[in-house]
Amino acid sequence: MLKLKLQFSRFLGLLLIVCFTFFTVYVANSQQLPLVEYQSKTFARETSKYKLAAEVLLETGIGKIYDTHFDHLMSLLIGKGDDYKVYTRFRKMFVREIGWRHFKDAYAAKLEADFSEDELKELLNLSKQPVMKKLLKSEVQAYMDTSKQRFKMGFELWDNYNNGKINLPPD
Repeated sequence: MLKLKLQFSRFLGLLLIVCFTFFTVYVANSQQLPLVEYQSKTFARETSKYKLAAEVLLETGIGKIYDTHFDHLMSLLIGKGDDYKVYTRFRKMFVREIGWRHFKDAYAAKLEADFSEDELKELLNLSKQPVMKKLLKSEVQAYMDTSKQRFKMGFELWDNYNNGKINLPPD
């Protein structure tokens, strides 16, 4: 009976997360972004500062990093953490529906607003340095290499919490 209740609660949790995801995608796609003073009527502007910001994001690989962070959701969604193929398919779905391509213009606009043109040029030069490229690539690869372990540990943590083996830390 306890196993049935646990499976049912996992199913409800999965259903809740999937519904929340689709609701988020629906709301994000149905709303117009408000125009602020640093945005023009066409969101993806062609100013030199915006182009620099977009190139900094591309060179640093922030988009790829953004799309890998769906792993946290995956560890809650999927069973015992041993079906990596299903996990990979879920990540692809999240990337497709709410991934980097939906937010890259907002990130570029934020960089454009927060950094001067000279600072963006400096960031771009830094991101093109071989040792910086190596660092950024290494960070993404380390995250991907530990993905299966993080996935399994996330499930075990959630399972232990639900079975009363661990408690939330105090405030």
